[in-house]
Amino acid sequence: MQSQAVRSRASWAVWAALCACLPAEAQATVFLCHDGRGGTVTTDHLGSDCLQYGGKELNPDGSVRRLILTQQQQAQQEQAQQREQAERDRQLRRQREERALLARYPDEASLQSAHAADLHSVQALIDAARQRLKVLERERHDNALDAQFYPNGNYPADLRSRMQINQTQRAEEQQMIIAQQREILRVDQRYQELLARLRPLWARQRATGDDAPAK
Repeated sequence: MQSQAVRSRASWAVWAALCACLPAEAQATVFLCHDGRGGTVTTDHLGSDCLQYGGKELNPDGSVRRLILTQQQQAQQEQAQQREQAERDRQLRRQREERALLARYPDEASLQSAHAADLHSVQALIDAARQRLKVLERERHDNALDAQFYPNGNYPADLRSRMQINQTQRAEEQQMIIAQQREILRVDQRYQELLARLRPLWARQRATGDDAPAK
């Protein structure tokens, strides 16, 4: 193997010396190709060894014009380029998101104002559901008074229907209140996360003396 490498270097030295003696227009590129035995072959054309095992294409002065990659190396290179592009895209998306956040919430006061507005909307739904519950409770009370005339539970169809509808509607309003109470927790959590994300952005903006989000 060592003698083969020596022969390869010697052949390249001879080739370089011959090329140096030729006029510029007569000089050709040189291919240094690996072979299946781990050696290096010097040739003036792109052979199957280069395509299968890889190598280099050299300029007449010995500088590297390009690397000749194997299919596996090409696939690895493409994967690396895809990962790098994906990371660049992720960084660009993050920068756009940060600019949008700073435009919407330029300071903590604007964030707190938006938080309060969202909570007010949710609380308004809870208050409306509670008001409807009060009305339904009065209806339930009236239905219970009417039901006293039928101690055996053999209610007329109209009363039975009103009692069933009232029960269903009260359950719906109660579920509405529970759902909106959960929504309040989600709103609070979302704004806590926004605050944690925006604080370093505000600090960086103040440090650079830039009152407006970068474009």
